[in-house]
Amino acid sequence: MMPKIALVTGAGKRLGAAIAKALAEDGYKAWVHFNHSADEAGQIVADIRAAGGEAEAVQFDLAETSALVQLVRGLGRIDVLVNSASVFDYDAANALDPADMQRILNINLIAPCLLASVMAESHATRNSGCVINLLDQKLYNLNPDHFSYTLAKAGLHTATETMAMQFAPNVRVNGVAPGLTLPAPDMSKAEFEAAHRNNPMQGGSTPEDIVRTVRFILASPVMTAETILVDGGEHLMRRHRDVSKGG
Repeated sequence: MMPKIALVTGAGKRLGAAIAKALAEDGYKAWVHFNHSADEAGQIVADIRAAGGEAEAVQFDLAETSALVQLVRGLGRIDVLVNSASVFDYDAANALDPADMQRILNINLIAPCLLASVMAESHATRNSGCVINLLDQKLYNLNPDHFSYTLAKAGLHTATETMAMQFAPNVRVNGVAPGLTLPAPDMSKAEFEAAHRNNPMQGGSTPEDIVRTVRFILASPVMTAETILVDGGEHLMRRHRDVSKGG
């Protein structure tokens, strides 16, 4: 019996790596997507195989959206798509660069939508596919930092609902909105630990929490168009700055 196929974008490191490993543990063959993190993706594939799972690394640039459709069609049938890859570059609405803004939108919004559209093409039977978009609690707790990132995630949140309508009943589409889960690139360990506790539960989400939520969605065959917040209640705290900026 052929295993089901899961494509996890940004799976060379961080949350994508944890999700790819978990899905391989659950019997999926994991396509471990990367762009620049070839060594890290290779190690994830090696770890999965060493544990008895199936995995292959696949490289493509999500910013180059014109080439994505044919690249992903070349992978064949995909049963589960996890749109985990994301860029978190800083910008603000009063100082936008068109090229940077377009790159962020391509990676964080346009590419996930294109991947989901291609994935849905191969599903002609009820409830045979599932898309999971990684979003952000920031959508429920807006602040002006990371303007283009926030705009893209807001668009992907809307797309989660509208694609669920379009692809039903064959493909389900859901979202997971984590809080601060891993350190931002410019955060020290002490800054991360303080920010990670700065929520009603005094402890934020972990990669294991996100993995459990992904598994819950996959095990819930009637769940679609839903976004699950996994953030220790961080979204309840109104901030003027992003939590990674000490907000």
